[in-house]
Amino acid sequence: MKSLCRYLYQVFMLVFFIFFIFACNEYEEQGLQSLKSIGKVIPKHSTEISSSPFGIQAGTLEDSLVARAAEIGVKWTRLGASWSEIEKEKGVYSWEETDAAFEVALKNGITPFITVGSGNKLYSKLTTYDNPAEAEIYGFRPEPPIKDPSAMEAYLKYVAATVERYKDKIDYWEVWNEPNHRNYWGSTPDGKEYGKLLVQTAGIIKEVDPDSKIIGGSTAGINPGFTEDFLSVGSDKVIDIISYHSYGAVPEERVYLAIELWEVINKYNPEIELWQGECGYPSHSSTRDFRGRAPWGLNIQAKWLLRQSFVDIYFCKATLSNYFKLVHTSGKGEKQERSNLRPIDKIFGFPERGGSRVRTKGVNEKCLLTNPEFERKPGFFAYQTLCAIWNPTYKPNPVKYEIKVTDEGIFYGISEDDAFPSVPLVATLTDDSGNNLVAWWLPWNAQEYTSKLARIDLKVMNTYFKEPVLVDLLSGRVYKVDNFGNKNGNAVFADLPMADYPMVLVEKDEIEFIN
Repeated sequence: MKSLCRYLYQVFMLVFFIFFIFACNEYEEQGLQSLKSIGKVIPKHSTEISSSPFGIQAGTLEDSLVARAAEIGVKWTRLGASWSEIEKEKGVYSWEETDAAFEVALKNGITPFITVGSGNKLYSKLTTYDNPAEAEIYGFRPEPPIKDPSAMEAYLKYVAATVERYKDKIDYWEVWNEPNHRNYWGSTPDGKEYGKLLVQTAGIIKEVDPDSKIIGGSTAGINPGFTEDFLSVGSDKVIDIISYHSYGAVPEERVYLAIELWEVINKYNPEIELWQGECGYPSHSSTRDFRGRAPWGLNIQAKWLLRQSFVDIYFCKATLSNYFKLVHTSGKGEKQERSNLRPIDKIFGFPERGGSRVRTKGVNEKCLLTNPEFERKPGFFAYQTLCAIWNPTYKPNPVKYEIKVTDEGIFYGISEDDAFPSVPLVATLTDDSGNNLVAWWLPWNAQEYTSKLARIDLKVMNTYFKEPVLVDLLSGRVYKVDNFGNKNGNAVFADLPMADYPMVLVEKDEIEFIN
């Protein structure tokens, strides 16, 4: 029976893959047509991948939709066990949604990490922003339980009950969501106040399940100062991981703050890991929550996703990168209330607040499936290709390299001796067998179409390739590499294409592709 199921699954994936080949043909005409295509990367189901640093927040409990996350090949997902959703009546816990969510992820070969927390209006008073415009966008939230001893007692009981119920299935527990954000903390953020809640919460989790892993921070953006505050009150001794959510139009910009964050982490406990727990980019300008800035587009979203993945794992030294998100199943046609518009807003539209949130209603276009059709966007396929070629033992292996821009293409003025964002970036990783992956890209604001790619010569020091191939992560195509040689211990490549998203060089026999 198992062999029959396996056969049927392979047939399905072959048919799906052939459709994928035809669906993605157009991008080859944007500057890669001079290379010889030798095939397409074969996608891998999450159950076929032993481990990976890549995840996605599903945004749904629908089994058939979560199964699409497994089609991507991710190994992680972030799920919630919100106090206000579990305890809607004092002392009565409702587990229906969490039971279903955790089960559907686990059966698809995906490891959940669970966010516990949120205030609960049964025990805490509701508050909102002083600014009327912000209050209209965000609404009211209950204060954090740390402000009231009786609320804190009820909160810790909920945490204990949650961990007790799921300790045989769940190992990773994240304490709160974005406690440095007024809307999610429920009052003016205070790092030391959050740190005290974190210590008590971690203590309860470890008491119920000593082998569990505790994730702290979960900050809106990368916030070294807030992190310093919550670590300074003893949480550095009880957490295993710090997570961040660094929304922004250019993912490489987060690297500067990540360096500062690591200085804080190393000061208190160098054994703490760093995760990127939630972040995505919209394919459309009209989206709820984080909006970014122009231009928008389906290919732009896919390029952003690929860049984020390498930035997190390589430059930020995170051991997990989680994309937000797979799907939003509601919201079509919902309109945001706007009672505070000025005369100028009637001409230019309501204020963007610097590219931040302008609405909490409507469709979240950061999703990789469309709404309401649930069709796969280009970002879905790009992430699928990245997950399929990723060796579970890849680790960052920074080495020196030299780049010479021989043709700037449409990226006017770029050079190897300019300044960010006009300097090409390179990420080098090595697996346990000594095989290498080299990725390179230009950190410009991504474009929907690039009529002429740049060309570069690349020398990667202390690196060896036997038979490298070039993988275009956006289309999944595999290309033959002609102008290559190993010279004096260095891998030397001539006339490589360069775009505003990562392409990679890997050993031909390290990936599976179909001719």
